[in-house]
Amino acid sequence: MPDALLRFTVSPVQTFIAEARRTADLYAGSRILAELVRAAARSLQEAGADLIYPANLDAGDPPNVIVARVPWEDAEQLAQQATAALQARWQAFADEALTTLRGLVDLDEKLERQWRSQVADLWEVYWAAARIENDDYATAFGRSQAGVAALKKTRVFVQHAEAGAKDTLSGNRAALARDGEDPRAFWRRVRRHPRGARLVGEHERLDAVGTVKRFHGAKTSYPSVPTITARPFARRAAVQAAQALASYRDAFELLVTAFGEQPDRYRRTGLAIEGFPYDGAFLYEATLEWPALVEELGLDPARAEQRRTQVDSILRDARARLAKLYQVVGHRPSRYVAVLVLDGDSMGQWLASVLAEGGVEAHREVSRALTHFADAAENVLQAAAPDGVYVYRGGDDVVALAPAEQAMPLALTLARTFLEKTGGRTASAGVAIGHWLEPLGDLLQSAREAEKRAKRLPGKSAIAVELQPRGGETIRVVARTDQLAALDLTDLVDRFRRDGAGSLSGRLPTDLRQLARAFPQVDAAFRAVLTRAVKRQGEWPPGMSEEREHLVDRLYAFATSYDQLWASLPDETGSQWPERVPPGSAQLADWLALARFLARGGGE
Repeated sequence: MPDALLRFTVSPVQTFIAEARRTADLYAGSRILAELVRAAARSLQEAGADLIYPANLDAGDPPNVIVARVPWEDAEQLAQQATAALQARWQAFADEALTTLRGLVDLDEKLERQWRSQVADLWEVYWAAARIENDDYATAFGRSQAGVAALKKTRVFVQHAEAGAKDTLSGNRAALARDGEDPRAFWRRVRRHPRGARLVGEHERLDAVGTVKRFHGAKTSYPSVPTITARPFARRAAVQAAQALASYRDAFELLVTAFGEQPDRYRRTGLAIEGFPYDGAFLYEATLEWPALVEELGLDPARAEQRRTQVDSILRDARARLAKLYQVVGHRPSRYVAVLVLDGDSMGQWLASVLAEGGVEAHREVSRALTHFADAAENVLQAAAPDGVYVYRGGDDVVALAPAEQAMPLALTLARTFLEKTGGRTASAGVAIGHWLEPLGDLLQSAREAEKRAKRLPGKSAIAVELQPRGGETIRVVARTDQLAALDLTDLVDRFRRDGAGSLSGRLPTDLRQLARAFPQVDAAFRAVLTRAVKRQGEWPPGMSEEREHLVDRLYAFATSYDQLWASLPDETGSQWPERVPPGSAQLADWLALARFLARGGGE
């Protein structure tokens, strides 16, 4: 019986994950997808298929593509079994969420019909099998890959139009509601349940798919965006201002009790610290403003208003103690979060090359290397971004959330680890930095766009960043990882943050932006004005001239590297400069602007 190569994948992936307003939505979307693919892969394994990719279903998150060696005559049956296993796992998630919803509010037949319709029409499964003839694994791999690609270009699903208000996660499907009831009223009713406030926001309305994600994520202790952004501050406060932190914690607990709630309701284990084991949102003064506080605590606005006079003095005291905590620590927590997306460079070309030379065993080796990278990524996070969390890590892909100041160390360390674990293959990353109030789905999309810009840089192994400040223009920068290692962004952040000798003024990036317009070419003239700008916009007491010159050398070398990269490109025209290699002088100014932003914690 001849063998075949079976390629199996499911869609949608990126849109399913990106439909998110909370970190828990991103995480739950990733976990659900991983479990669906894992169920399909285990089905193949249990039926006797030789699973080639992924190499290990228990390491990291399984990728969205399954490759297995199966008997040719059994390929269709095995693919159908894998599809059934995937759908059954999804149905189990959906049934569990529906049971939870029934426990919060009464449902009717109209809503349950809507639920069944939305749940049933979500997943599109694509598979293709190709005979392995004359032991030519590489050709079979290419044919199965082409088969799946062709299927994806064929619209085999029916598009359903739904009337009514759309859900707030996807904006595509109709929000759930009972017959004759406005979806907003229905979801307010869900939120008013004692267990509903932490599941649904005051102005949210969900469809069936969003409900499955939201209720699935609620079972984990995945940290919120403000918990991620505030944790560096919270850890410093626990060390530098333990007494002030304890004083504010006592005030917060008294405030919660005054509203008739239990403080334990707001405890968070994910990324919480012992000194303040509550959601990081309560470390921001804006959360202690009345409307925001009522919403964050999940209270009925009308009932909360009845207690306003009773809690007013307690609230003022909590605000005063939080202000004192800021004073003792020396700064406020940043409000900016980073979404990081990393992906291996030219993976298709690499795989085609190794398959042509080594066949199936070479493919297994690639699978094992990617598994080793996924395993190592956990330690990378703890070392480079201790306040970050992974959304996904599997295959050659990583999606993570981190405080803005920790995103670049994480990206660089992940890229270096990928190089080590894959025997010299490179990876590129996109980072989007935005305010904690920005929709997470939008930030994830911006990170993916930044990743595309990184992969356009010649030679790749690059990192692109898109900074979206709450006020001011968007900054987009890109550089190769070796350029960034030499630039030492961490040192620049420290120089913008510190006072005294060796510090840099916040005016330096602004001055360099103006100089970059006058001196677009990185030459001797640019070096002269760069030297003058660093000297004028820094603290350089006697005896520090050598350190200052070393800094100028570093900055100039970084700017020059763009010109050198441009010069190395064959047959390029000047019109392609901005798309492939940006001007070095302007990029230096923008990287310095990014360092200044990070040093100021977002300018808050």
